[in-house]
Amino acid sequence: MKDAPASSTRGPNLRWLKSKPAGALRLAFRLPIYLYRLDLGWLLGHRFLLLVHRGRESGRSLADIGCRSEADAFRSFIERSSAGGAKDLQIMYGVGGERRLVEVYLDHLEGYRGARPVRVGNAASNQLQLDVHGELVEQTWRWHQRGRSPDDDYWRFLLGIIETAAERWREPDRGLWEMRGEPRHFVHSKVMCWAALDRGVRLAEECLRKAPVKRWGKIRDEIREAIESEGYDDERMVRTVDTVREELDAGGLLLRYRPSKGTEGHLEGKEGAFLPCSFWLAECLARKGRIEDAREVFDRTVSTGNKLALFSEEYDPQSDQALGNFPQALTHLSHITAAVALFEHREYPR
Repeated sequence: MKDAPASSTRGPNLRWLKSKPAGALRLAFRLPIYLYRLDLGWLLGHRFLLLVHRGRESGRSLADIGCRSEADAFRSFIERSSAGGAKDLQIMYGVGGERRLVEVYLDHLEGYRGARPVRVGNAASNQLQLDVHGELVEQTWRWHQRGRSPDDDYWRFLLGIIETAAERWREPDRGLWEMRGEPRHFVHSKVMCWAALDRGVRLAEECLRKAPVKRWGKIRDEIREAIESEGYDDERMVRTVDTVREELDAGGLLLRYRPSKGTEGHLEGKEGAFLPCSFWLAECLARKGRIEDAREVFDRTVSTGNKLALFSEEYDPQSDQALGNFPQALTHLSHITAAVALFEHREYPR
């Protein structure tokens, strides 16, 4: 008899990271991002929630393992924290819904193994990250598929979110990884703006809600045309997975990017492998039917967990040390989705 899925241990871990009064998920404690330059430790105080980037992943993962009340609480937290209006949406809040997250240096402190600088707050909280609109509407679409459609107040909130994506999708932004240089055009941001319009049209039609679906559909198609002409089309995306593995591999794990390639103005130094990306790769390979490859990546990433089955944000394959947030909610959430993808192909993760 095969072992039970490893994801069965993740529900209690994620509940421990959940802020019960608000419904938010903590990013938890912080280790240095860069092992080799402790003066570039970037010990940011991560008692915060990276809002919509984590929302879709949280809702999907928690629902997959039966934690539907937690998934719905997280969705409600997003609406409350943004004061019910798209114009007030931030990418990050305190676990109690705090909006003011000013980044401050604490020069009198040092972190793990003397790492500096130590900071609290996060300047990225006020960044323009256009992908968050698609993440939020996608989360609502999945919520609707579980039998919970938006009420009048939440629909008005969604209208503003979708309209913002429709109006601003051509603008450069800071992207998923909160780049601190000049705003750029990220394919991922454009794709998620497309998702906001596409899911918005579907929600309006299925929930019989009043919305400018014809205009949304036209803008959705414009975004897709731009993505396929200037970004990637379906045929090229099939080959993207192998290119990503080739260029971003780090000891069987995956980097989120290489700092020397177009990340000017972002954090300096050499990062570890980004474990959520490694689990995303395993999920992607599984859903493409490449089960052996998926299992190889999955098992390698699972091996980075400690004796308590806790995962960090990043990992250094050379020294076998955890880096970044620990324990990291997003890594645990991504582990669940990868495990579910393998299970759906009758592969039971250990």
